[in-house]
Amino acid sequence: MILMPVRIQKIIILLLFILSNYFLVAQEPIHVADLSFKMNSNSTQEYYYSFAKGDVIVVDFELTKGKNVQFEIVELPNQIKTSQFTARIFNYQVNVFSTKVYLFRITNSSGNKMCSLHIKRIPKSQETVNFNTGWQWKTLYDTTYTHFKEDSLVGHDTVHYTETVKEVASREITEEMLFDNTVEIKSIGWIEHDNPRAYVEVTLPQNKTEHYVKKRVIGWAFWLCVGDANSFWSRNKNALVKSASAIAGLSLSPLGAFVVGGVSDLVIPDQTKNNVFWAIIANNDNKNAFMRGDSYYSIVQNNGPGAYGKFLNETQGTYYICMYNENIHYRINVNVKASAVIETITYKDVDYERTKIVPKYVKVSKVRRHISSRQVRVPIE
Repeated sequence: MILMPVRIQKIIILLLFILSNYFLVAQEPIHVADLSFKMNSNSTQEYYYSFAKGDVIVVDFELTKGKNVQFEIVELPNQIKTSQFTARIFNYQVNVFSTKVYLFRITNSSGNKMCSLHIKRIPKSQETVNFNTGWQWKTLYDTTYTHFKEDSLVGHDTVHYTETVKEVASREITEEMLFDNTVEIKSIGWIEHDNPRAYVEVTLPQNKTEHYVKKRVIGWAFWLCVGDANSFWSRNKNALVKSASAIAGLSLSPLGAFVVGGVSDLVIPDQTKNNVFWAIIANNDNKNAFMRGDSYYSIVQNNGPGAYGKFLNETQGTYYICMYNENIHYRINVNVKASAVIETITYKDVDYERTKIVPKYVKVSKVRRHISSRQVRVPIE
């Protein structure tokens, strides 16, 4: 029998103690999670834990109530270690090759379930026995580069060009007589009861716009006179001659001159034994109502031995000059005149030589940097 010195014996005993503790630690599982939980139909439970490099993950899972669920173990970010549709997993082991966060996901597609999940880890060495299995959020920044081309100003050029402009070549004012006649209006009478109403229809020329010609009615006017109209109309003509400077170069009647402002008033009888009630009506239905003696709507109305007026807004369509004989014994004669004033504008194309300063560009290649952020789960240690 060989006897060893006491000092050597103590060293050997110490080494044996250390090695026994090492292998004991390396083989003894450490509890990470002991979970019992209820899952409703169409729900998912997720648990995250960190594991150290060299660990062996040991998982036991069991349904204590209900049928199968989908059980997955995922090494983040997306490496699936197992995916099983099962009711029980016993002593399932996963080798950890680098320190990572692992996801334990249970998905229940139908019915209520009661689940039991136990997670343990077997550390590789004494150094990782006290490894913290918690995790934390970490913000990662991703940088991408986009290549593009952009115009870059390098100078200016002077450009000569011809511009065609449509300009007014001429403007002409003309007059169109719409009605000029004497209207006989019967009396209601004591025996025959004639209709003491009459009307004159006035249709205005239609406005037209073409590429080089534009015609529009700028206004129309009417004049009424009971009885002898010639003398009063002659007085209007004489007044027009005296104010000819206001409408120089225009061939207009007193009505046309009244429309454009060449004269401010027209002559009508001051008084006569017979008056006429008159109304300017804008549509056929109201005209028919007037002729029947029913209620109607008019633009303007009055009565007297004569009347005149002009319209600068109502310049399109058909109007009716309606008249009523207030004398129940005798018919009356009413001279009615109506005319429209038309403006005709003719255009022409005129060329102008122009110059302009235009910028000069070249294409330059550039790079645009875009930084985006995202959060990921990482081990605390």
